[in-house]
Amino acid sequence: MSDGKIKKALKDLSLPLKPSAMKAALMVADMVRKAPATGAAGMGAVRKQLGQRYEEKGVVWEGGVVPPLIALTAVAKDKPMIEAISLCIYHVLNDCPDNVALAAGAGAAKNLVDLCKDKSLIVQQNACASIAILATDGTETRQAIIASGGMKQLTAVASSLDSEDAIAKQGINKQIPYKPWQRQEAAATALRTLSDEEGAKASAGDVGTLKQLVILLGGSGEVKTKEECAHSLFLLVSEPKNRKLVIDCGGLPPLVEVLTESSSEHARTMAAGALKEMAKERPLRVPVRKAGSMSPLVQLCREGKGALAHEQATGALRELCNELECKYVMKELGATKDVSALLSSQDPDVLDNALGVLGFMCIIGVQDPASQVVALSPTSFEALQHDIFDHSVVPAIVSLTRSADEKVHNMAVRALAAACIRHPGNSAKAASASATSALVSLLQSNSDHVIANAMHALLAICRSYEPNRREATRLGASAALLTLKNHSESVEVRDLASDLLSHLGVLPSKDCTASSLLLTHLIIGEPYSKQQSTEVVDQVGLVLDAITAC
Repeated sequence: MSDGKIKKALKDLSLPLKPSAMKAALMVADMVRKAPATGAAGMGAVRKQLGQRYEEKGVVWEGGVVPPLIALTAVAKDKPMIEAISLCIYHVLNDCPDNVALAAGAGAAKNLVDLCKDKSLIVQQNACASIAILATDGTETRQAIIASGGMKQLTAVASSLDSEDAIAKQGINKQIPYKPWQRQEAAATALRTLSDEEGAKASAGDVGTLKQLVILLGGSGEVKTKEECAHSLFLLVSEPKNRKLVIDCGGLPPLVEVLTESSSEHARTMAAGALKEMAKERPLRVPVRKAGSMSPLVQLCREGKGALAHEQATGALRELCNELECKYVMKELGATKDVSALLSSQDPDVLDNALGVLGFMCIIGVQDPASQVVALSPTSFEALQHDIFDHSVVPAIVSLTRSADEKVHNMAVRALAAACIRHPGNSAKAASASATSALVSLLQSNSDHVIANAMHALLAICRSYEPNRREATRLGASAALLTLKNHSESVEVRDLASDLLSHLGVLPSKDCTASSLLLTHLIIGEPYSKQQSTEVVDQVGLVLDAITAC
């Protein structure tokens, strides 16, 4: 493309507005549209050339055609003219970061948002598509778009209908054809590009964005549109106040429908992510479960091809399986098999979530999301512990306690404690997988969280399976525990070390019930040898042969 053509176009596109501007805009758009996809004369090269600095007879055009095109949007009112200019802006910016930066610097945020108000469907489409591209410039530009009313105007375009009457009023532009519902898809894409900004999350409920995204998600639109809507909702509901608003807007049925039926894994993944975010609010877990979300979430664990799909599906299940009713559903669905299969993943986030599901589902009670230490209860959900036993999951969990990734091995230790507490079968499998050795080595960790979880797991496997206790003693756990008891700065770690030392027989028992039971045996006057073989409740640390020695 010759510089002469570009300079001619620059003259026609420069202010004041000239009748020749429409022809020049269409010519520039065609330069891009008709260029080869790649190569030295391809679209990318043409776009770069259009954004270069030009000078002629003392007149300088910094940024080539980009600033003049942006300036024209504020003054062009004629329908064919503004349609040509908006089309040209889209093609010049698309897939060209340098030109996007030039447009941002020329004030494109406000001008493009204002174009969304134009009555022309073509202008609305091109303005929305250009906003989506402009948003890639960075947070500052996205904030400028939002501050200019971008969320409200994009929502208005997304909520509009391409009825026969609307298409008839639009008329036909042979040079710029319009396909029904293109503008709504472009608006949904633009909303998605803005939705991770705090300003977007704060205004999404007030300007009706959440409601409109839900409507589009549940409509008969294209797969691409539903992908963008699900993705936007996923980002927007990371703001807690938007979670219930989406449910109140009727968002759960379309999210579950997309999760279940969409041909797009990305759409299913984003729907799972949105459900995960909503399930972080404990009161919302009941409606999320009742919407039928759990079966398709397990299905996505099984059928998903990408790590992100597995991460979001297990993330949602991890939140839900804190609730007792959801544990029963997990059992009915046979979810253990599909979730445990993900323990072979190489993605740390997938492993963290999958281990979280396997651990949390075995615990009666809710895990505090802010805590890094497992909260075990006096009872466990045995049915799911049995599933872990039946599918021989414990060896894989034990293997992950040796992971180099602290997040992974910490969650693996939590899962091991939950799976083995009061479960001799799983504790025996832990012994076969050398779990005691792995856990004793973690007592040397620099993290109090890891140490606390390792001690919880040691208590669980030692109490449920005697050989583990003997192995812990043989490996020198007592010395490490005494050091922790005497020198750790964490009260939790010191208390757990004392409990474990008591169980290993190093310190007297702190368990009043166990001590009372032991005293009962002594009062009865049974022989010491018989007392020594009697099983008493947890945390009996007195060694009976020591009493004999006394």
